[in-house]
Amino acid sequence: MKVRPAHSADVAKIDAASVQVVFTAQTRKNVLVVPVGALLALSEGGYALQRPGGKLVGVKTGLFAKGLVEVSGAGVEEGDVLVTAS
Repeated sequence: MKVRPAHSADVAKIDAASVQVVFTAQTRKNVLVVPVGALLALSEGGYALQRPGGKLVGVKTGLFAKGLVEVSGAGVEEGDVLVTAS
């Protein structure tokens, strides 16, 4: 793979340098995300989120990225207060 600078004049005097490349495989918009540390693995399979009173709410997970995870399911919505390990 070759990486080329957008403005070659910016790097004309550089003989060698480290570069960092980020590839975006997928993106999602308008989804509900929670910290990964809020997920609880259920013994029967799947995941849940815990409310401060201890009640568990089953969720379906989606995309994981940068310490967050997309979640969906009945009973979970924006603004909910959840227990998290991190």
